[in-house]
Amino acid sequence: MEKIIIAAAFVVLTTPAIAGSCPGKIIMIDKALVQGNVPNAEQVKKLRDQGEKLHKEGGHGASVTVLSSAMKLAGLDN
Repeated sequence: MEKIIIAAAFVVLTTPAIAGSCPGKIIMIDKALVQGNVPNAEQVKKLRDQGEKLHKEGGHGASVTVLSSAMKLAGLDN
């Protein structure tokens, strides 16, 4: 029972931190796309849009994963 409580507390406490990183990643990707020097720009844009959609739907962990992939593909630091 104690492990369940600890796991639930971890999820509750870390979700806002994960959710908060999504907008920052989106902004970094958008800035790079506007500059026009992003390799694979079309794929990066698709991943960025997918990540934003996941974020808005509450899938923050998945959003961070997708946005991190977009950043890596774009040559940006995570």
